Amino acid sequence: MPPGGPTFDSLDLKLMHHYCTSTAANLSLSPNAQHVWRDVVPNYAYTHHMLMHGILTLSATHYVNVHKSSLDAVTLHDYRTRALYHHQLGLQLFRQQVQTPGEDQSNEIALVFAAMLGMLTFADADTEQGTTTFDAGLKLLFVLRGKQALWRSGPGLSESSDFAPAFFDPPPPEHRTDYSSTALELSRLYDNTQDEVCKTAITILKGVAERQPNSEFRTLGTWPASGSEEFIQLLQSRDEVALQTFEHYCTVLESKRGLWWIGDFGQKLRAAIRDVRSLGGTPDAPKSAGES
Repeated sequence: MPPGGPTFDSLDLKLMHHYCTSTAANLSLSPNAQHVWRDVVPNYAYTHHMLMHGILTLSATHYVNVHKSSLDAVTLHDYRTRALYHHQLGLQLFRQQVQTPGEDQSNEIALVFAAMLGMLTFADADTEQGTTTFDAGLKLLFVLRGKQALWRSGPGLSESSDFAPAFFDPPPPEHRTDYSSTALELSRLYDNTQDEVCKTAITILKGVAERQPNSEFRTLGTWPASGSEEFIQLLQSRDEVALQTFEHYCTVLESKRGLWWIGDFGQKLRAAIRDVRSLGGTPDAPKSAGES
C-alpha cells in the first residue's frame, strides 16, 4: 500500500488471495464483469483504500459463507470480526467521499463501493440459522432505496469507464432467464388492483422482466431501489397485492441463485412471504437504511 495508508496483516493477505481466486468469480455470471471484479478493482484498490476495505469485507463474508460448516467457533468469530472491521473503515471513507464529491474517478470509486455494499446487503439477509425472515426482506428494500439515492446524487458511471462491464454487461446466454410468464402474471395483477402505489410497483417490476437481457445489477436492483415508502408500508400492513408483487420479485432472485451473494435467498424469502400471507398480523417495522 502507498506510504501513510492503512496497514494489513497476514489474515488480510489471505483474504485478498481468497478474493482473487474465488470471491471475484462469484460476484457475477458475466466473464467481462468477473474480469473487472478480479483484476480491475484490486488494481484500483492499491491507491483507493475504500475499495481495499470493500474487497476484504466481501472476501471475509464469502469465506465464512463457503467454509462455515468446517470452521471452529473461534475462527468464524475472527473472520466475521475482520469483515465488520473493514466494513466500518470502508464506510467511513465512503461517507467522506459522498459528502465531498470530487473528480469523476473518485465518484466512480464510490459507486463501485456502493455496489459492494449492495451485494453485502443481499448476502447478510440470511440469519445465523440460515433462514430468511420477512423483516429481512423489508430491510433489504429500505437499504437498497438508500443506495439508489446515492447513485442519483452523483454523475453516474459512463459506459467507457474501466468499471462499466461490472454494471452494464448481461450474463451469457446460458445464464439468462425468460421472465415472460412473470410479466404476464404481473399484467394480470395490475389489472386486478385499483391501488396506484401497487400499480407503480408492478409496472416497475414488469419493466425489469421485459427488458432482458440486462446486467445482474439492473435486474436485481432496479425494483427494490425504486420502491416507494408507501409501498413498503403496504407490505408492512400485509396488503395482499403488495405481497404478491414482492413474491414475484422472488422469481427474479431465484433466477440468480448462481451468484454467491444471492444463493437461495429468493427461495427463502418466498417462503417467508407466504408465511406472512397465511398467518396474518403485522410484522415488526424494520430499521431504516440509516440504522443498518
